[in-house]
Amino acid sequence: MGDSGAEVSVYYCFARSGGTLINRCLGCIPENLVLSEVNPMGSIVTVESQAQNWLGLVGAADIDQFAARPYGEKISFLAGAAAALGKRLIVRDWPTLNFLGGIHWEYFFPSGVLEQDLYLQRYGLRYHSAVVSRRAASVYESLTRSFAHLKKLSVDDFGSAYLAYAQAVALFPVIHFEEFCEAPEQEFRRLCAALHCSFSQEFVTGFSRFINCTGDNNLAVTSRGGNSEQILPLADNRETDAWKIAAKDEQCREADRLFGYGQ
Repeated sequence: MGDSGAEVSVYYCFARSGGTLINRCLGCIPENLVLSEVNPMGSIVTVESQAQNWLGLVGAADIDQFAARPYGEKISFLAGAAAALGKRLIVRDWPTLNFLGGIHWEYFFPSGVLEQDLYLQRYGLRYHSAVVSRRAASVYESLTRSFAHLKKLSVDDFGSAYLAYAQAVALFPVIHFEEFCEAPEQEFRRLCAALHCSFSQEFVTGFSRFINCTGDNNLAVTSRGGNSEQILPLADNRETDAWKIAAKDEQCREADRLFGYGQ
């Protein structure tokens, strides 16, 4: 299982910021192979499981050997394997794990840095990055509503984590999820250009049939957009206490400014 100097694409998206929809839009294009919500510190579905069952890049005879490799070696191998097929490996990072405690396992203390970048750089991988952002108040409201274990997440803890995340990624090309939902083809074309991956207009309808990913299309409680067959704008839940509190929080407001949102 030799490695390659192939390039990889990475997109960063905090939880509840539209990452699953973007994943499905990218993944429904045959030339794009997306690893869904993976990070050196953990993953929803393991890299080796996705590589074998979703991406078809590792066979059953090699899966144990592949699983034993360090994270960076896995990504390097998969990038080369994808390139050999004329395809592009795209990593959907799980950056929430690096910035917000209590996401993956109890008593976990996040590092506060983009660990994906550290590992890709350590293994000499060349990569192109982009960010899919969403206004902080909407992220906070959605987090506390969607996950029982985050129901009591304070706006101070969220704001600190989200601002640190924004500071870490804001220099990459940023796609506003809200604008993507308003003008999908225009914004998706921009995202694919930033990631150096394949674009097809077929994503507008094809995304709804793509299921090999993690996220809100698989939540026990259906989200507003998780099972939609159309890309439509979602109204902010501005009447909720969570949205109102986060909208006034200075850390949240600063994160929004870093992502290029007007007040």
